[in-house]
Amino acid sequence: MDDTSCDCSLIIPTYNRREVLAETLTSIESLPDRRYEVIVVDNGSTDGTVELREKHPDVRWIELGANHGAAARNVGAVAARGRTLLMLDDDSWPADGTVDGIVALFDRRPDLGAAACRVRLADVPHRHDAGGLPGVFFNCGGAIRREAFLEAGGFPIDFDYYVEEYDLCCRLWQRGWRVEPHGDLLVWHRRVTANRDNNRMLRLLVRNNFRLWHRYAPAEGLDDLIAETVERYRRVAEKENALDGYFVGLDEGRAGVAAVASWRRPLTNDQFESLFGLGDVRQVLSEWADNHRVRNVAIWRRGKGCEQLISVLRSASIRIDAIYDQNVNVGLWHGLSVLCEDRFDPETVDGIVVGTLSPGVAEDLHDNLRDRFPDMPLVSVVPWVLKRPVTVATPA
Repeated sequence: MDDTSCDCSLIIPTYNRREVLAETLTSIESLPDRRYEVIVVDNGSTDGTVELREKHPDVRWIELGANHGAAARNVGAVAARGRTLLMLDDDSWPADGTVDGIVALFDRRPDLGAAACRVRLADVPHRHDAGGLPGVFFNCGGAIRREAFLEAGGFPIDFDYYVEEYDLCCRLWQRGWRVEPHGDLLVWHRRVTANRDNNRMLRLLVRNNFRLWHRYAPAEGLDDLIAETVERYRRVAEKENALDGYFVGLDEGRAGVAAVASWRRPLTNDQFESLFGLGDVRQVLSEWADNHRVRNVAIWRRGKGCEQLISVLRSASIRIDAIYDQNVNVGLWHGLSVLCEDRFDPETVDGIVVGTLSPGVAEDLHDNLRDRFPDMPLVSVVPWVLKRPVTVATPA
């Protein structure tokens, strides 16, 4: 690492996870990549995190004295020397070559504002971390052009944690920058549960999604997106035993609508479609359906963006037989039957469509379904952008 100049700044906010951060910094310091710096922004830790400064003298430390949540990343970005930024959590780190790959990508693509890295969980079997859309990165592995970050104003300061990446990406799209998922940029995520509170998580997810869509959703789609937020996170809250947090977030989200609407900046329809990657979705579906003569499909799982995927299928006159989900029979959902996966009969459809627009989750589901139904036409509609071969080595 060069103390005077660098190409990429790795920004890590942390709060009271000293041992986790120590492991992450050790992994980063072993990288063969060139000309990068590491900036740790301490959100007022009280567990002795500050003592790590002596053990990691090459790291730049910024101590805030209080917990500013994801807004701490703004402080790191302003202080950064690199022309590219890699946002990490204190339990995530880039694989060998990823930092150099980020620098080369942004040098090659002057239109690119941000890139979502391929984030894999460090625990076997190294499945992908959940999160993101084709036009959104998430902060445990998001690469951003510093110029674009500062131009767009950085992360919102009123979100605390969760959904702040979506808010920033909306502003990047509005300013003409592109955001893409790049599968050859690998980041490992240990996903440590220390200091994670599911009720707090659901509260913030619901509240911040209300804020997001009331700021940026096109007028004709706003009500649908709010309804999707209410329904989707109710399911997540029930799964995570976090209904108390969910209802608090719902109340806060509804109560704050007037304040958010006072500076509403809706995306154009084209920008909204780019956020969800719907142009590519249409193209991939059309080519797949034509090549395999598919006219009647099953959707597998109700993942992120499934509602938008349903709209695309209907507009392409592809009939949806049913949605198959995990251990659930809920009757009708958006006019479609939702059935337990064990009720699926391959003889009733021409093919299977993976029901999420989150690239990593979609890839895992696709691979699983390929093993289960090797002769069935199958498609994930959100492929990664790849510029070099992808290998998955065991994380350090």
